[in-house]
Amino acid sequence: MEATILNPQVLESYVDAPVAPAIKERRRPMFTGNEDHDISLAEASRLTRNYRERAGKNAIKGGFFGQAAMQQLMDQDGVVGIRYYYAQENDGRPVMILVGVDANGNDLADGFLLERSVPCPPFCGYFNELNS
Repeated sequence: MEATILNPQVLESYVDAPVAPAIKERRRPMFTGNEDHDISLAEASRLTRNYRERAGKNAIKGGFFGQAAMQQLMDQDGVVGIRYYYAQENDGRPVMILVGVDANGNDLADGFLLERSVPCPPFCGYFNELNS
């Protein structure tokens, strides 16, 4: 059997060729706390109306969180925003869980959490485009 001698330039091109990673690394969003969440009253009204029409007459439309609780959530070290989770009480009542989020998009679940909102209804304030 004859030995095959590879050209050193060919061999070098194989050795230096980039190798693709076996698993593509997932990039996390970098949150700043300055993301744009603006919505017009007309659009917000359309969205809440869609929900109310499908949810039924006596459904929970929303809830109120006080300023002090919201400020406590936001004042935690590293918090740049808030994430919400849909949840449900044992009696079927829908609730919202709020948690602080850091710049890497991680929930600060070991910190201060909010839920016990004041439900609408019955505490909805005056009728407006968002609740009626």
